[in-house]
Amino acid sequence: MRLDRVEVTEDDFDAELDAPSFLDLLAENPLPAVVAVAVVAVAVVAVLAGSGVFVVSDPFGLGYRYGAVDAVEPDDDGTFTAGEFRAAVEEEYEVETVRYSGRRLELVYETGAGSNEAFTGEVATVAELYARYAASGGDAERLRIVATADGDRVGRLTVESSWAREFAAGDLSREEYLSRIASTAGR
Repeated sequence: MRLDRVEVTEDDFDAELDAPSFLDLLAENPLPAVVAVAVVAVAVVAVLAGSGVFVVSDPFGLGYRYGAVDAVEPDDDGTFTAGEFRAAVEEEYEVETVRYSGRRLELVYETGAGSNEAFTGEVATVAELYARYAASGGDAERLRIVATADGDRVGRLTVESSWAREFAAGDLSREEYLSRIASTAGR
């Protein structure tokens, strides 16, 4: 077997180095580039809203919202907003967060209850405040109450807005309202 010696020069690689630039590729493929930018933008907005940086409301009117709710001092305008709900709960308990997640409003608070009766009292107070929010036209379909103690979740309950409106209108007794809420424990 015989090997021939071949001389290789820089010019032999010029064709391989003349690849199109990034900008040339974008100019040739604008649609994938626009789609990629749109996907990244939506992902960034979703992450920021989910982490509570701001609230994103559904522009199509489907009732979906995402993001943190800041406390707002109640006024006498006849409505009880999510911000006013948060402020009212903060007067009673140490609130970690109130945020929208789709059509649900979620309250996470630090419980000070040392017994089941005390915890039931806390939930009743929050549920009565939520009934005021739902009756004044609040747009959340339900409230998820998450109680924590020393950073650990100790209870999770759900209040359906339809129950809250019935309770606020006097069509549902306090006992039945709280019983329905208690039946959602852990969900």
